[in-house]
Amino acid sequence: MNTPDESLLLKYITGETTENERFQIDSWMKENSDNEKILTQLALIYHAQKTQARIKQRNTDTAYSRIQYKIKRKRRKLFLQRIAVAASLFIGLLGIGSLLIQYLNLTEKYAPTLITVYSNDNSRSQFTLPDGTEVHLNSRSILTYPSYYQDKERKVSLLEGEAYFKVAPNADRPFIVNVSNDKYKIKVLGTEFNLQAYKEDKIIGTTLIKGSVEIDIAGKDAKTILKPSEKAVYSLNTDQLQITAANTDRETDWMYDRLVFKQTPMREVLAHLSRFYNVEFDVKNNIIYGYTFTGTFEDKPLYQVLDYMKISSKIDYRITYKKEENGTKSVVELRR
Repeated sequence: MNTPDESLLLKYITGETTENERFQIDSWMKENSDNEKILTQLALIYHAQKTQARIKQRNTDTAYSRIQYKIKRKRRKLFLQRIAVAASLFIGLLGIGSLLIQYLNLTEKYAPTLITVYSNDNSRSQFTLPDGTEVHLNSRSILTYPSYYQDKERKVSLLEGEAYFKVAPNADRPFIVNVSNDKYKIKVLGTEFNLQAYKEDKIIGTTLIKGSVEIDIAGKDAKTILKPSEKAVYSLNTDQLQITAANTDRETDWMYDRLVFKQTPMREVLAHLSRFYNVEFDVKNNIIYGYTFTGTFEDKPLYQVLDYMKISSKIDYRITYKKEENGTKSVVELRR
């Protein structure tokens, strides 16, 4: 049996088919398990689009209720109920990071939707990819992934920021993370690793927690294999890659709202504080950049970190504020 027309499938999803049309689609789904997957993905895209439209109206509770009511009233198949619930979960994801559907094209039949997750300033997000891979996203981070995987590879892109991946094992479908416009690629089958790629740092850091990862850098013939507790640091400025031993607990402290510094260069310290507290630093004396800093902070307000810095490093500070398009931002002036 040929694939039903897309308009007929959408009618089925919305409960508007006749009895004969429903029988036709039910028969088509029974022919091949892949047919049900196709309809499932189309239903997810449809409900995601509807959900996104309602999010813009800032009435998420009503949107959820209406979706549930339509499902019950029209008594669609159980798998479609699960899809509607999955779409409604997009709303919950907004509480930990602003999720935006960047690309939705129903004219290209059954093409996966490209989903972009933004983790806002001073927030960290956690979610699961279509294959079951767990992702933690640090503040000021952007990750894109498809609503389902069409190809033999599970590809995602870290456009900015830092992410921790606990990759679902699948020997037939390697998991690929693209960074810096595909210049830097990480390939795994099933593992756990931390990836840092903030644009202002001009470096890409990959720390392996478990398993193994393969690093492929555009223009370099040799690929690099990381072992557990190793960190690869690639400089975008010098095109050099260095492998060092890593303290994996320290590399993932951000996931638990911890800040840990051990003789850390001040420039790196300020970059972490800036992202963690969503503040801007104005260093009045360049000599400060030559300092190192040691300290552990968990669930501490910024002023306590600055007070400790003042005592230990003799650095004075003053907090001011500046107006921006989206509100007011704190600026910390540092003086020696």
